[in-house]
Amino acid sequence: MKEFVLHYEKVKPVAERKLSEFSKHKDSEHEALFEEMAFCVFAANSSAKMGLKAVELLKPVLHEGSLDDYRKAVWCKVRFYNKRSEYLHYNREKIRVLGGDLRDLMNDVGTHELRKLIVKEFKGFGFKEASHFLRNIGHKGLCIIDKHVLNVMKELGVLKNNKPPRNEKEYLEIERKIKRFAEKNNFDVDVLDLAVWSYKTGEIIK
Repeated sequence: MKEFVLHYEKVKPVAERKLSEFSKHKDSEHEALFEEMAFCVFAANSSAKMGLKAVELLKPVLHEGSLDDYRKAVWCKVRFYNKRSEYLHYNREKIRVLGGDLRDLMNDVGTHELRKLIVKEFKGFGFKEASHFLRNIGHKGLCIIDKHVLNVMKELGVLKNNKPPRNEKEYLEIERKIKRFAEKNNFDVDVLDLAVWSYKTGEIIK
């Protein structure tokens, strides 16, 4: 625990700057928000670097390209390029059905309700991915429960095991335990997520 506390304090300023950058996205236009959605679709069960690579490859066709354009842009360059292209293209068309502007959609309901809506309406999003997306566009108070978080929380005795949550109930229960741990130790839960991630990976990306 002592080693992790020292790490938390060391990376806290960097994490706070990164969170401040994320907060600026709350005022972003639809196009920038959709880029973040694309990042999360391709980063899921892969890596942040892979998500960033996919966004760069897709930029020329992201907002108006066909599904075939998506596939060609990322063909054999990122993990699960076919399926994730399908997810992202479906999501773009779904946004149009829901009103056409992610910014309006993001401002219609509160953070926790919005997370549930994203999981329900969009492909490629479970609670982890939806939390990641919302954190990246400035929402606070959500835990991104990935393998790094599960491993560290088990090491620190917060969780009995590092098994990924299988459903909403299990996800929310783990999230409650992490939040109680953060409150007990005077950690900011949003900083904690980035601190845990960097504790395992050695860097903070997004």
